[in-house]
This record gives sequence, structure tokens and C-alpha cells, in this order.
Amino acid sequence: MSLYVFLQSLFSSRRRIQRSYRDLINIVDKYSYAKRYRLIFTKLDETAALGNMLNLKLYTGADVSYITNGQDVPDDISEFNAQKIVRSLLESK
Repeated sequence: MSLYVFLQSLFSSRRRIQRSYRDLINIVDKYSYAKRYRLIFTKLDETAALGNMLNLKLYTGADVSYITNGQDVPDDISEFNAQKIVRSLLESK
């Protein structure tokens, strides 16, 4: 792989992550009138951007209640466990 192709793929993936984070911010902002709410993150098995969970939590100040990880609802719904998410982030490096 040439350096050009590598850098192009790096910047392309960064734009996708930034775009998806902006989408999350837009969604949260649409519901900003709700004063007390909690976050639910879905489809964690389909993303590589788990760091956006922390970013969104810090942006909103809201607690995270549940996550889904798979297609079998309600079997794949679980309570949010920060230690598991951090472990997943560290293992993916």
C-alpha cells in the first residue's frame, strides 16, 4: 500500500467518524427540551466508534442506561456497564 492510499483511507475514516458524531449531536440537540433523560446506545456490534459514547455523555451530561449489542431484541439489550466498554476500547487498540 502506498503512503498516499494509506493517508487517504485514514482521512476518509476520520471524516466518517466526525460526520457520525455530528449526527449524534444533531439528534441530541433536537431533544434538548427534555430536561431529564438517559441515553441508550444501540447497535454497538456495528460500530468501531465506541469513543463517541463518552463524547456524547460528556456533551449531554446524561447518564447511560442501556446498550444493545446484536439483532435479537430484547435478548441483546443490557444495562450499561462502563467497565465493559472501557475494556472493549482498550482491547480494540
